[in-house]
Amino acid sequence: MATSATIHSHAPQGFIRKYIFSLDHKVIGIQYFFLALTAVFVGMFLSLLMRIHMIWPNATIPLMGEIKPETYLSLLTMHGTIMVFFVLTTAPQGGFGNYFLPIQIGAPDMAFPVLNMLSFWTTFVGFIVILAAFFVTG
Repeated sequence: MATSATIHSHAPQGFIRKYIFSLDHKVIGIQYFFLALTAVFVGMFLSLLMRIHMIWPNATIPLMGEIKPETYLSLLTMHGTIMVFFVLTTAPQGGFGNYFLPIQIGAPDMAFPVLNMLSFWTTFVGFIVILAAFFVTG
């Protein structure tokens, strides 16, 4: 007695499941690229603020006021931290590594896709914490 394979379809995944909390290595690689791109823009904005302060030392910046020496040092430190940890390491290792490495070795996916997703979200939370630390006084 032969049985035929039952073909059943799953409901299509929504946007959040497919693109936000995805287990696909390509989607996670693209998420790393977008995080690195966001970090590039934040780092460039901090660099722009530092250069404005160098050109016009006593200029008043909207929503920020005058840049004091300790604020300048905070901008410099935050710029360096963001550019090193969230651009120079996130894009090559997280982005290229997740997107291209499984394809190059012929693997269908990463070995631990849930851990891969959690790694991205931990990096994202770290980026938010670094940005929030800029607004803490003390």
